[in-house]
Parts: sequence; structure tokens; C-alpha cells
Amino acid sequence: MQFNSDFFLRYLQEAPLPLALERTMECNILSKKHFKRPILDVGCGDGIFAKILFGEKIDVGIDPNQLELERARSYEAYDELILCKGDKIPKKDGFFNTIYSNSVMEHIPEIEKVLAEAHRLLSDKGVMYLTLPTNRFDQFTNAYQMLAALGLKRLMKMYRNWFNRFWAHYHCYDSVEWTKTFEHQGFKVTQVCEYASKNICIFNAAATPLSLGSFLIKKLFNRWFLASGLRKYSASILHAFFKTLTFNPIVESGKGGLIFFELVKEKR
Repeated sequence: MQFNSDFFLRYLQEAPLPLALERTMECNILSKKHFKRPILDVGCGDGIFAKILFGEKIDVGIDPNQLELERARSYEAYDELILCKGDKIPKKDGFFNTIYSNSVMEHIPEIEKVLAEAHRLLSDKGVMYLTLPTNRFDQFTNAYQMLAALGLKRLMKMYRNWFNRFWAHYHCYDSVEWTKTFEHQGFKVTQVCEYASKNICIFNAAATPLSLGSFLIKKLFNRWFLASGLRKYSASILHAFFKTLTFNPIVESGKGGLIFFELVKEKR
């Protein structure tokens, strides 16, 4: 597979700063991995991530949201797009040599069924890549840090519950718990690394309210910006100011808000 470069600038032209920053870190990690065809993207959404990460089309993207798939078609990043849920993908056993899912699994209540389906679809020598939140992601926010500084433990717990409900996060675990989840479905973890430091996550959380206009546009028009020409100009400015934040995303174990896993299939 061919990968693009200048991920951050490309993403800023398509999405708000907090999302672009997080996705750029993931592009930097995944672009160093080997993707062997056929490739499956589980939860491809609007297709922006695949368009920016890869320098060529990948094989299949699936998503249960029809509007997102319509947007993904406009980016022409996939040979095939399928409207379906992740637990019922219409492909034969062992069809894919590479499966990846970027910041999706945490939003699926019955994650075990989706992982079991991925196990079925992955070839015996295939690999699966996942990016996910850790159990610190909700703590690495300015609101939580303020409550913690004041020692308001009850409000800290209430805030964490609210945060994860708001973002529909059903699963936010440390590396040990994530590993157990994958092993239970027949996978073996071959690599794990954490990324997005506490400071980066707090910065992103603080910047998110400034992007509320873009979130509203996304809901109404199924795109992040209406004036693409103007956005390209502002993206260049944002890139100049914040590009250093995307350097060296990997952090020590136990210190990341997000986590990357590489999995291989074990016979059951």
C-alpha cells in the first residue's frame, strides 16, 4: 500500500482541529504498518480517514450509517462500500488479509460480536489494527482535572459517566483489559502502544467547544465545512501553529489517552 504524507494539513482541510490532531497521530502510527490486500475498514464513516491515510483505494469499507457512506463515496477511497453492521459482514471466512478499525470499537455496545466477526473474516496469516481509548481518556480533560484539583470525587465520577455517555463510549479500558477482551475472541496481541499524552488530550478537550459550529454543519449538511476554499486558507494557518503537536505521538505505557493494538488470529 502507498501512504500519503502531510496528514495534519490534509486533515485540517477536511475536519476541525481537535479531530484532525487525533486522527493525524493515528495516521502516523498506521502508515508505518504493513497493509496486505484485501483490506477491510470496519466503521469507515465518512471515508475521510482512509482518503487521507492511503495514497490509493483500499478494498472494502463497511458502516451502518447510510449518510456517512454517501459521503464516503464522494471521497472515492474504497473499491467497495457496504451498508451493514460490524457483526454481519457479507464476505466469506478468511477473506481479508488486513482489517483495521479506527476509533470505532468503543462505540459498539456488543463489541464481542464484532470482534468474533472480524476473527471469522481475517485470514490465518492476517493482521488486525485497532485504535481505541484508554480508561484515562475521560480523565485527560480540563473539566475533570479541575474537579480533581478541588477534590470533588463525587462530581469527578459523575463527570466521567456523563462524558462517556455523551461520546457514546461503551468501552474504555487499560491495556490489560483490552488484551483480555481480544484474547477472549481468539486473537493474540502482537503489539500495543499508547499515544496522545495527557497534555495533548487536555488541549483537544479545550479546543472541542470551539468546533461546535463545524459539528452543527456536519449534522445538517453531512460535511464539516461549507466554504472549502476558505477552510484551506485557515488550515494552513492552523497547521503552522499546531503541527508540532503531532510529532512523536507515542507515550509510555499507562500515560496515554489512546491506545493502538496489533492483533493476529489464533486458531480456536
